[in-house]
Amino acid sequence: MGVVNDKLQKIETKIELLQDEYFELLINVVSNNQSIITKNKGYTYWNERLKELQRQINLYCNYGREVGLEKARDALEEAFTPRIRSMLNEKVVKEIEDVE
Repeated sequence: MGVVNDKLQKIETKIELLQDEYFELLINVVSNNQSIITKNKGYTYWNERLKELQRQINLYCNYGREVGLEKARDALEEAFTPRIRSMLNEKVVKEIEDVE
């Protein structure tokens, strides 16, 4: 589980960094901050950058959810597999005894 927890931590850190950049840029664009406008990077560039950041944030959130589900699935499997095997073994033994 340590590897999965590391993955989740890295994903959360990446999301936080992307969100920080997104909100900083959003505030600059909404407040009409002229200092971000350069010859090569006008408002269109920054709007496209906001869209790209939003896509990346969504992707990482979805990936984080998938990793979390994987972690939960593994935990459930680990918790219930011994019990299910035991129940199946008991059932098989009972069926063998009934046949004899």
